[in-house]
Amino acid sequence: MKVNQFRFYIALVGVTVSLWGSLGCKREAPQEASLATAIPLTPIRKIASDESLSAAKVDELGVVPILEYHDISGSKSKGMVRTVSDFKKDLNRLYAEGYYPITMKEFLNNRIAAPLGKSPVILTFDDARGSQFQYAADGSISPDCAVGILTDFAKVHPDFPAKAVFYVLPLSGFTQPSERQKKFADLVKMGFEIGNHTVKHKALSHMTDEEVKKELAGCVRLTRELVPGVEMETVALPMGIGPKNRALLASGEAEGVKYANRAVLLVGANPAPSPVSPKYNPMKLPRVMAVDIPFGITYWMDSLKRGTPTRYISDGDPNTITVPKSRQSLVVTSRLIGAKLRTY
Repeated sequence: MKVNQFRFYIALVGVTVSLWGSLGCKREAPQEASLATAIPLTPIRKIASDESLSAAKVDELGVVPILEYHDISGSKSKGMVRTVSDFKKDLNRLYAEGYYPITMKEFLNNRIAAPLGKSPVILTFDDARGSQFQYAADGSISPDCAVGILTDFAKVHPDFPAKAVFYVLPLSGFTQPSERQKKFADLVKMGFEIGNHTVKHKALSHMTDEEVKKELAGCVRLTRELVPGVEMETVALPMGIGPKNRALLASGEAEGVKYANRAVLLVGANPAPSPVSPKYNPMKLPRVMAVDIPFGITYWMDSLKRGTPTRYISDGDPNTITVPKSRQSLVVTSRLIGAKLRTY
């Protein structure tokens, strides 16, 4: 299906998609992460031999799928809904095909701690919907909500950790108002990340600069009222629509509250470039929509399985970036952030 047909399809389900990366759209110059010093080293794993790297086809210039989920419910996956059954199938397929969940912080810091031969994947959930996080009547986490499914899957598969980013609407709070503060606090305790999705989920392009800043700063303020001091370093654009003044996405202040974003996530429509790729731009990170639509999850999972495009395959050491010698010249060394470049 052609790109313009895909855009038409997305419009029908009420989502505006910005196509970047491999779909050939014009890119702005990449913006580097603002880091005063190199990222601290993480514990070094056993260093793999060149033979092991070659056998695993290690290539840390490959793409990383950032999966975009909304509702985990219903009897049929359609629109922004992924059924419980299909979500479980997604996790099983990711596990079977050698993917390993990582945090957004690992990705942005270029410290991807995936085992040798594994491919990183980032799971994201927008809107703080009830199907993402629910408590049962006895106070336990519902086994059919996204958090319950992820944590249960990790118990059965300890080599597939429960990591995800929740891009929240703090006033929604996963639809159980009396449990809102507990849910936000529990997410952080369980190691999940929380990101900015604005206050009202309106198109930022229709707002003045001051209104944009209020939406972004307001989300930080309301979320920190629930979880004091929580880090919020990234923003997912409502409907994928940015403001006229895109500089406001990086940082700003409203009503005495400051915000700063190291990355901006879009809606759709392809895997994200490696942090050391020439195509990497953290302020325009594409995602894969986790529903069965053109350029959705099945399309990209099938494409990555075929090797088109090449997916990121880890060397097992978060402190090194390893690529085949034939691709060494493509690595943007200024983005290593203290990691060492290795070739084989």
